[in-house]
Amino acid sequence: MHNENLKNRNFKSLRMISFLLIVFCAFAISKEALAHPAVLDVGVSTNQSTWVFTQPLQSTNVKFWMRVQRQGNLSRFGTFDYYFKVQVLRPDGTDVWNARYGFNEQGYSEQEFSLPALFYERSASRSNLSFGTWKIRIALEEKDSRNEVTAKEYSFNFVDGKNASTQPPPAQTGKSGDPFPIPPFKYQRWDLKGWGVGIYDEAVTGPDSYDKQIKVHESRKIFSVKEAMNAWNRGHIFGAWLTGPSVSTYRNSNNNPLYLFGYILYRPNGDADGKNPQYRQNAYCNNPGTVAFPFDLRQPGNYSIEYFIRDRDKNYWEEASWISIGRISFTLTE
Repeated sequence: MHNENLKNRNFKSLRMISFLLIVFCAFAISKEALAHPAVLDVGVSTNQSTWVFTQPLQSTNVKFWMRVQRQGNLSRFGTFDYYFKVQVLRPDGTDVWNARYGFNEQGYSEQEFSLPALFYERSASRSNLSFGTWKIRIALEEKDSRNEVTAKEYSFNFVDGKNASTQPPPAQTGKSGDPFPIPPFKYQRWDLKGWGVGIYDEAVTGPDSYDKQIKVHESRKIFSVKEAMNAWNRGHIFGAWLTGPSVSTYRNSNNNPLYLFGYILYRPNGDADGKNPQYRQNAYCNNPGTVAFPFDLRQPGNYSIEYFIRDRDKNYWEEASWISIGRISFTLTE
């Protein structure tokens, strides 16, 4: 009888242990199933913070995007359980855009706005535009609960062109001072060392075509069209450059430069060279880390160039594969 009671107690203990193990495993699985997807990339295709309203209105298409990890965050129907949420807020905090978008099979979603046309069209009154700081928020949102998992906010200053100063800054000559301050930027093993626009020479220094160095003659924010053309006529180059660490510090498994660099050149007439990411002008980073982009500019006006870095081993060429380094502006006069 005593042995029989002992067996019953052992059996009940085993059942209790088995039950607790099942509950623990179910909890662990549920916790894993409810884990939020990792945000792999989030960004905006411009670094321009101030947008001037003038007539006629000239606007630029600006893209906002997010890419999330695909594994482990699909519903039983094979769709994402999360939205890409985009909001636009006026300076007074009024919500004038609040939309949700799905992710594609690769976990990528984007929304494009035309700036500053968006601020003009979404002002409370077009006769009294909402000048000031607008905010555009992008977030990863759960479909069922509508809770935001993560969010990022971008601020844009919308100003009246009639009251804004239209006089260009005084021209800087030679190498007195730094006309293009260097912001902090780091992507994987690459960090920004310098950038600029001006007149330079470029020379091959090694056995590979990407082993080059540049010698800057002049770097400033204002050049005349005549100066740019004379630079070419004298055998020099007029263009932009970007400098990082030595290329030997970031080669891939095939011993090739790990990164590609590209740019979008925004012209005074509204055109943007390199806007399509799949056909964006690009080059390997040169040794000792400088990449140069020569271009022929004949039209006076205000220009800006946005630099991008891209892991050359990525097997797709969408905008999400390009990481914006930053943007600098310069002016060509008659």
